[in-house]
Amino acid sequence: MPHYFTGGLQQGSRWIGFARFLNESGDGRRRLLERFPSPAAVLDEPTTGLIKPWREAILSDASEQAKRLPLASWIMTLVDDEYSALLAECNDAPPTLFGMGDTSLLSRPAIAIVGTRRPSFDGLHFAQQFAFELARAGFVIVSGLAQGIDAAAHWGALRAGGQTIAVMATGIDAVYPRVNRSLATVIGKEGLLLSQFLPGSVALKHHFPRRNRTISGLSLATLVIEAGSPSGTLITATAATEQGRDVYVLPWSITHSMGQGCLRLLMDGALLALTPADVISGIRWQGIAGVNDPPQTSTVKVKPVSESDINDADKALLSLIGDGCHAAEELGSSLKRALPQLLQQLVRLEIKGLLVRESGGYRQRRDRD
Repeated sequence: MPHYFTGGLQQGSRWIGFARFLNESGDGRRRLLERFPSPAAVLDEPTTGLIKPWREAILSDASEQAKRLPLASWIMTLVDDEYSALLAECNDAPPTLFGMGDTSLLSRPAIAIVGTRRPSFDGLHFAQQFAFELARAGFVIVSGLAQGIDAAAHWGALRAGGQTIAVMATGIDAVYPRVNRSLATVIGKEGLLLSQFLPGSVALKHHFPRRNRTISGLSLATLVIEAGSPSGTLITATAATEQGRDVYVLPWSITHSMGQGCLRLLMDGALLALTPADVISGIRWQGIAGVNDPPQTSTVKVKPVSESDINDADKALLSLIGDGCHAAEELGSSLKRALPQLLQQLVRLEIKGLLVRESGGYRQRRDRD
């Protein structure tokens, strides 16, 4: 069970000191927690060696920070049973998490949806629609409570009657940006608010990359809706890749400024998502609680491609691929084409619905019109 702050300011103060020491202790935090899972366990030990500074941190006065803890908030540690098993796999998993809401969401399959704070109208629409349909299929939607794509994803999940986790870049007592306070209130009641930062922490620049790694760490896959380049969204996508998780991306026009990051990710090997079903089938989701079928509605349709849409270079590439599945490097060598230009062509044909990317490379789509 998470540790609820029901013992007054002293209890809250001691847990804050406990968490502060772990946040600053670097490697070996998991081993420390396995031996000393609570402030009481530390205080029960003789004051020697490493225990001395930890004990001092626990007994230091953090009552002002403890006063900031919202009612019904709690703390959990990396070794608690309720801690996300997916996040715990990450070597930089936060040693403690402050939260409000339903801790059972941490054990359910989740997908992160992220993107720009300055989205286009279409970006907002796709964020809400993908979140709605993925939540309806049984996934918990994870995002960062930021303006733009994050907020749209949270609202989309809630409107589907689904669940969402908001990972904050501030302490659990503060909402950033302030415009999302009402959204945070709803999530605290119907979903889950999480923060790896101590109460009283404001939204500092270096908090966001750390928060982003927690978002991707909680999730089976990360879906990027709309992102510029460079951007914090690309940090989340990079973190997901480093954590061994899939990254799915919506394609955008080369003239769409907030889609440049998406195109860059596709060039770097991210998976193309045209519909929520692409994400569900890609991670081989089998559903929960009797929900086994992927969503039937699509937010982006693949239009039939006419001969006039395919140039001679496209025809040569499709002819070379034939009925097989071939890596981009192999195709580039045969065609004597530079890999970056060939990848652009492959992604364009994938967007047109003519090619499908698999683990071994590209093949022609057999189910197209």
